[in-house]
Amino acid sequence: MTVPVTFPEAALGAEIKVPSHRGMPVSVRIPAGTPSGRTFRVRGKGVRRSDGTMGDLLVTVIVQVPGNLADKAREALETFREATAGPDPRDELLRQAKA
Repeated sequence: MTVPVTFPEAALGAEIKVPSHRGMPVSVRIPAGTPSGRTFRVRGKGVRRSDGTMGDLLVTVIVQVPGNLADKAREALETFREATAGPDPRDELLRQAKA
């Protein structure tokens, strides 16, 4: 299953509830620094296998980026950008493209 998470949940870590096929939600712990697209395995919470045992539930998180930001949120993100300024993560790709 693919589940949306917010940027703060992915960056800071969180425990989220996701639905299971039985209707009861299960908890998934999202560690701080989780990238978009990471898949977590929840053992024994998937569908029943042909041998009667329960399979695993796979949960892929996708970081949702808001389309519209309130002024306060925009200011907070600008402050975050300044606080985490560093080398461009695409520098190596650009160097390889020139080679």
